[in-house]
Amino acid sequence: MRYLNVFLAVLVSVVLGVLVFEGGLRLFPAFRPTETINRFDPELGWSKKPDAKIGRSTSEFDITFETNDDGLRDDTPKAKQPSTFRVLMLGDSFVLGYTVDRKNLFVDELETWWQAEGRRVDVVNAGTEGYATDQEVLWFEENGAAYAPDLVLLFPYENDIYWNGQEKYTRFPKPRYRPDGTLEKRELTDPGPRSWFQHTAIGNLYAKEIAPKLARSSGPPPNHFQPAGQERWIYDEFAPLFVHQPPFLDDALARTKGSLLALERRCRELGARLLMVPIPSESAIQEDERQKFQETVLHGIPADAWSPDRPVDLFLGLGRDLGIETIDVRKKLRMIAEDGGEPLYFAQEWHFNPRGNETFAEILHEELDARGVFPADHSAITEVTLDPVPAHEGGVPTWLWVFGGLWGLLGVCYAATYRDEKPLLAFLKVGGLLALVFAIVLGGGKLLALAPPSLGPWLLIGFAVAVLGFVAYKLGRRIATITELIKAFTLRGHWYLMPLVVVLLSIGSLLVVAASSPLIAPFIYTLF
Repeated sequence: MRYLNVFLAVLVSVVLGVLVFEGGLRLFPAFRPTETINRFDPELGWSKKPDAKIGRSTSEFDITFETNDDGLRDDTPKAKQPSTFRVLMLGDSFVLGYTVDRKNLFVDELETWWQAEGRRVDVVNAGTEGYATDQEVLWFEENGAAYAPDLVLLFPYENDIYWNGQEKYTRFPKPRYRPDGTLEKRELTDPGPRSWFQHTAIGNLYAKEIAPKLARSSGPPPNHFQPAGQERWIYDEFAPLFVHQPPFLDDALARTKGSLLALERRCRELGARLLMVPIPSESAIQEDERQKFQETVLHGIPADAWSPDRPVDLFLGLGRDLGIETIDVRKKLRMIAEDGGEPLYFAQEWHFNPRGNETFAEILHEELDARGVFPADHSAITEVTLDPVPAHEGGVPTWLWVFGGLWGLLGVCYAATYRDEKPLLAFLKVGGLLALVFAIVLGGGKLLALAPPSLGPWLLIGFAVAVLGFVAYKLGRRIATITELIKAFTLRGHWYLMPLVVVLLSIGSLLVVAASSPLIAPFIYTLF
């Protein structure tokens, strides 16, 4: 029985360690498990769950995401009202807008703008996260007629080109088109639900950081290629950026053209006008991001070996070949980005931020009017300008309310405990300490945003390790006492007390060091 209790004590200790590690990893958005609104679809590979609602939160945004009974992030009825001009938008996560609230998404901004002008126009958002052009086209072939669109806007992105040639994206199978515009018939198999391990932060750490390194050490990593004259491996979906494109991209480009051909045919059959608007990447719009991408993602390849403009140029060229109208938004996006000096994309999520969505909506509004896409009886009745996205929502920032509340509560507690000190001095000490803690949290977050996304989490882990290393140094001989105490509880088989012992010793050790070192105290309190 004693050996069983000892085994349970060791097991509980290990479990506690794993849980603490899991909880710590969940503080990093890069490793935090996220809910998905997608489900397996036997025709499309995956589609969004109908009547679903999830929240998405990172260091850059916090949104609530909902779908209607057709699985769209939209509230437009499927049946079109008489005398209504309907615009249907096809795309991936840029159109879906999984990083912004609907009020800040260009799709909904345009609809609100057009309706405020007195136009009888409604907009259907058919964007789906992860879709390539072929899936967007297949969705339209199967569902387009039910929405009776008058105008179809397609928004391809650079990674569509590569994935249009693949039979699988991440864990899901996907359909493909042949170069002649016909669908390649094959059965798509449900991969089943993700394992419990994939729903943990530790699982995400393994998948994103450890597994690729293990794969790299045993040979070429999957979905990577080695450019001519380069030693480093590059992710396949970036192949369209290269001046000398690898041979495997030929099939993907042919199938991309086949997808567009199928869409053009279907729009003609439905009597809908089709326009294609390729979305440029951040590195194609902002010079500093181009240099950052070249160094961190493309491993410093020569500047003349690649161009962030090539994917957009490829789509524009395919549009000319197939007689599809196109809109090139790059020039105006660059002008606005340079004049305003404000980023149009999220730093880590690489999608349009609220300002970028607003800018994109303004460009589309101007371009579509210039091309006369609306009939005369759907022209603007009143002139309306788009309300600019404020720098913030207004009022006092949330962190300032938290700071004030903690300052008041902790200041009162400190003054009541140390009555020999003047109350004003007590509040000044508490305020100074809190200011340091908030500066570490908020300032550290800003600094991490400047670092490459793949490096940010490791910098934060390094900070935590450095602080805990200093704690171990300050504890000194106390560590031996703590170890003996844990060993005694383990050997006595007091497994049921292990959680309490570990928590008390951990918090007690940190507080002892914080009390003995005013310089390190703010960093320790930041860990709490």
